Amino acid sequence: MILNGERSKKVRFGTCSKDCYGSCVFLGQWDDNASEFKFKSAKALKQHPFTKGFFCTKYNQRERMIYHPQRIKKPLLRDSSKGNNRFKIINLENALEIIAEKVLHIKHRFGPKSILLAFNSGNFGLVSRFSPLRFSGKLGSSVTTGGICNEGGCVGLTHLFGTYSTTNPFQLNNSATKLILVWGSDLSNRNVHAYHLIKQAQKRGVKLIVVDSRKTEIGQRADHFIYTRPGTDYMLANLIVKSLIQANGIDKMFLSNHVDGYEQILTQALKLNEKKIRELLEIKHESFERIINLLIEFKHQTIFNVGYGVQKDFYGGRIVQSIALIQIILGNFGTPGTGLIYSQSDFNNQLTVPLLDYITQNTPDSNMVETDLIKLGTTLSSDRYKMVFIYNFNPASSLPHQKQIIDALMRKDLFVVVLECFLNETTKYANIVIPSKLDLETDDLITPYYIPGISINQGGPCPYQDCVSNYEFFRRLAFKVGFENDSIFNEDEISIYKKCLTLLPLEIQKSVEDKGYYLLFDKNSVPFKTLHFPTPNGRIQIHNIKFDFGKEQLEDRLKCKKNEFLLITPSHKYYIHSQFGQLHSEYLEVFQKIFLCSLDIEKLGFKIGEKVLVSNDLGSATYFLEENNALNSGVALIYSGSPLGLKKNANVNIFTPNRPEELGFSGAYNSAKIIISKKV
Repeated sequence: MILNGERSKKVRFGTCSKDCYGSCVFLGQWDDNASEFKFKSAKALKQHPFTKGFFCTKYNQRERMIYHPQRIKKPLLRDSSKGNNRFKIINLENALEIIAEKVLHIKHRFGPKSILLAFNSGNFGLVSRFSPLRFSGKLGSSVTTGGICNEGGCVGLTHLFGTYSTTNPFQLNNSATKLILVWGSDLSNRNVHAYHLIKQAQKRGVKLIVVDSRKTEIGQRADHFIYTRPGTDYMLANLIVKSLIQANGIDKMFLSNHVDGYEQILTQALKLNEKKIRELLEIKHESFERIINLLIEFKHQTIFNVGYGVQKDFYGGRIVQSIALIQIILGNFGTPGTGLIYSQSDFNNQLTVPLLDYITQNTPDSNMVETDLIKLGTTLSSDRYKMVFIYNFNPASSLPHQKQIIDALMRKDLFVVVLECFLNETTKYANIVIPSKLDLETDDLITPYYIPGISINQGGPCPYQDCVSNYEFFRRLAFKVGFENDSIFNEDEISIYKKCLTLLPLEIQKSVEDKGYYLLFDKNSVPFKTLHFPTPNGRIQIHNIKFDFGKEQLEDRLKCKKNEFLLITPSHKYYIHSQFGQLHSEYLEVFQKIFLCSLDIEKLGFKIGEKVLVSNDLGSATYFLEENNALNSGVALIYSGSPLGLKKNANVNIFTPNRPEELGFSGAYNSAKIIISKKV
């Protein structure tokens, strides 16, 4: 799209590629002939039904990010020992020669599987994430699989429904919806567009219940709020199930027609020690009874929104199952205003499967070896691996048990190549850093995981000659290591992107080309209307659900001494994990702080602002004590993902356990206990 007949000035569709909920679609204004500052501004699409013309606070100044003075513009070669960000500048051709020589040496001496590609979703674009697998497949290397965030909950729900995506999020503001229950999801800071839908629903009288371990803004707006301590959510869910059964509030017809194994669940629930659970949870009787009454009153008119925080536990997938069980016994699926929202990306498979087959060009007999991403620290600790490529990922910030991953990256015999836009915690352990293009400078397709659909990013020109996209780097490396005659490397990135567009159904292809996006649902769409789910027999499967998992571990965690606290590690309002430190540097000091409620600070005998020692058996660091009365007593908060730039702060993941969630092998980040003591 050309502006006012000026060929240098163009408008391009863009999509936020960060692993956030909205994947905001926008119009980017560019001056292609500008010497450096080619990208001028972004305007969110007002006509988009979900993002509604406004950005979240995290990435609302992307024009400042793309040409930031701290951006890496040239390859960097380590000229000192690992553990710092001191490098010398080299050109891209030299960097490729060094890396190619290393690849060939390691391949011939140790085998290609000793080379690992480790990636995640720092850039959520399909081409950005998966096109490097063309190189990996041809080389026969190892690759990471899975993620670190929501996999436990996804697996838990899939055991029930055959999918983890069951509900249209637009139903939050459907006219049939009368009650919304938000469980462990800080929508007010983490998903502002869904929060907007809920506020609209409240204006027309919809009731709101919030369950969380801290009373965030959305909790303050709720008609009813319940505090939970980390790891106890399943106990509250089980208690709700028992109370609904006792009050004859369940949908027996729905259970009989559509659910396998419900009889044993009803029997299990009635055996629960209600008194003990109430004492442990410290729930007020009147408040709890009002919630039970609302769930019964608005049966078949209630929708749940469950956050990823509740599954960042050793038993996270089963906790999500327990919450889903409430909606199942109420019969709240398949009709307007009902269901459970978690990750909706499984709906996108109908679009992405053929695209990914083409992007990766991998066949079932590819020689790649897969290893769980969440176990990267353990994997790289083995001397079996001699080289690792890291892209779209900052493991030295994002992975749990930081000491293990850092010790692994520090290995002298492990050659580390990092593709990045800015220096960060992981580049401290790189042998070579390759300067990456930002998402705005690449052509890609993005599939949001909250509102199912697909949108595009039309890349603008990058003024820095040595900056490359992920695919451009691995394609050029492929030529260097002898794959120049392989047909899969004949295509450039734009060709892959354009081919992917042609693989979409014509209606979708036309929509993304004309509007920048296509959504699978509108506000009236109801998934699984027939109540036939993708399980072997089409029925919901709950016969394997247990009510008594993790009892001993939970009781041990809840036995906290005076100065011992359960730790939660949410992202800060202005950051996604370790990104955007360059945009919101005024908030960086928040990562030096540990937050407690005023009651706990008083019990400790400490003062606000006092420097304290925080420790557990995995690590220790100093923080400044700060008050946050949104927290429940016994719970401490340290924000995760501190961006590079504040030398004094310690990454909170030095305290988080290496043991992953049991079902989907995501991180059990909220399963840690810490001790707070005076700094000597």
